[in-house]
Amino acid sequence: MSNSLYYGEIAAKISAHLYQNPDQIMEIDLILSQEDDKNDQTLWTICADAARVFDTIEDLSEEHFIDWHQALDNYADGLLDHLLQGETPNIIDMVSMASESIQNTL
Repeated sequence: MSNSLYYGEIAAKISAHLYQNPDQIMEIDLILSQEDDKNDQTLWTICADAARVFDTIEDLSEEHFIDWHQALDNYADGLLDHLLQGETPNIIDMVSMASESIQNTL
């Protein structure tokens, strides 16, 4: 049985995790609307970028002993925490969070 995930599964899992609490959605939307650079990021684009980062790292690692489902849960938690702290994650933040989430499953 393959333990790997597909991009669509990853994006759906991250989106479901971030959208599970209506109060948090409103808080995150408020944070995103107050960003100075106005880079047109939405919660959907953040989910898509985060999924792309995780999918790429998973593909590059080729490790079969990693519990990718648990790593993805950890990653989604980290993303949510980052957003609720009032910070919009960039790609480097996402790479760091993905690496940390994988490390925490070992």
